[in-house]
Amino acid sequence: MRRFVMIMLVFLLSLSSVSSIVGAVEPAPPLEELILQQHLTQKELERSLSLVKEEEKALQTEIAQLTLDMGKQASIIAAMRKHAGEVARAYYMGERTSLLSLIFDTENFNDFLLLYEFLQLLYERDLNTLERFQQERAKLEQMQATKQNRLSRVTELRKHFESQLQQLLIVQAEKERNLNKLSDPAGVESLMDHLIVDWRERGLPAFNTFFSELAAAMFQVQELATPERISSEDLFSHTLTISEEDFNQFLMSKNDLFKQSRFTFENDQLMVEGSYDQMNLRIVGNYEYVSPQELKFHITKLTFDGFELPQTTIEEMEKKYDLGFYPSVISPNVQVQSIRLADQALTLKLKLNFPFGFGKK
Repeated sequence: MRRFVMIMLVFLLSLSSVSSIVGAVEPAPPLEELILQQHLTQKELERSLSLVKEEEKALQTEIAQLTLDMGKQASIIAAMRKHAGEVARAYYMGERTSLLSLIFDTENFNDFLLLYEFLQLLYERDLNTLERFQQERAKLEQMQATKQNRLSRVTELRKHFESQLQQLLIVQAEKERNLNKLSDPAGVESLMDHLIVDWRERGLPAFNTFFSELAAAMFQVQELATPERISSEDLFSHTLTISEEDFNQFLMSKNDLFKQSRFTFENDQLMVEGSYDQMNLRIVGNYEYVSPQELKFHITKLTFDGFELPQTTIEEMEKKYDLGFYPSVISPNVQVQSIRLADQALTLKLKLNFPFGFGKK
C-alpha cells in the first residue's frame, strides 16, 4: 500500500510545480501525503466517535434496566420491612424471652423436647427473616452503586466525545484547506478512499491479530526467567536480564507471525518494526511502574504503512489488549522493583517477598 501511494504521489507531483521544494535542505512532506495522513486521522476519529456512541448506548440500556430492577427491589424490601420490624420488636419487647421461660414450666421430658424444637424453628425463622432483609437491602445498595458508576462513565464518555469531536473538526478543516490548494484534487481523493479501505479491511485486522498474539505470548514470558539470565545480589534481590535476541527468539517460537518482526529495546522504549500481509507496522511503547505486582505497557506510537494512527486508535488497542508484565507469573513471591530497556536488553530488578516476613525491609 505504501509503495502504491508513493508512486502515485510522484506521478501527481510531476503534474504540478515542485520548484518550491527542490532546493530545500529539509523538504516538508508532500502536500498530498499530508492530506492522506489527515484523512486517515479524520476517519479514525470518526470511527472512535461511533464506538463511543455505541458504548454510551449500551450503558444507557444498562442504566434503564437497573432503574427497573431497583424499583422491583424496593418493592421487595417494602414488603419484607414490616415482617422484619415485627421480629425485631418481638425481641426488643422481650416476647421471645418469655417464650423461652416456658421451657422451665414443662412437666415432662417429651413436652420439653417439643417446646424446644418449636422455639428452635421459631428462632431460625426469625434469623432467616432478618438475614434475608439485610441481604435484599445490600442488593439494592449494590444496584445503586452500579447505577452511579454507569452514570459517571456516561459523563466521562460525553466529555471524551466532545474532545474527540473538536479534534475531528480541526483535522477535517485542515484537510479541506490543503485540498483546496491542489489544482486537481481528484487523484488524491481516490488515494484517500483507497487508503481507508486498505486500513479498515487489512490494517486494523492486522493490528488486532498482532496485539492479540503478542498479549498471549507475554503471559508466557516466565519461560525466559532461567538461571543463566538471573544474577543475585543476595538471597532476596535478583536481576533478570533478557537480551533483544532472546526476546525475539522467544516470540518467534510462540508464533510464526513474529518472524517478520523485530523487537528492540532502546531509551526505555520497546519498539517493534515488522511486516504483515504486505503491510509495514511500527509500534513504540514503554512500561509504567504501577506496583510491585504490575508493569503496565503504554503505546506511544502506532504506524501503518508509514501513516501515524491517532491517539484514539492507540487507546482502543490498549483497552482491548493487555501487554503488561506481571511478576506473579514467574512466582507468587516475586515483586518487581524497576525496569530498564537499554543496551539491547530488558533488565528487571526483582525481589523475593515471602509471606512469613523474610525478605521484607
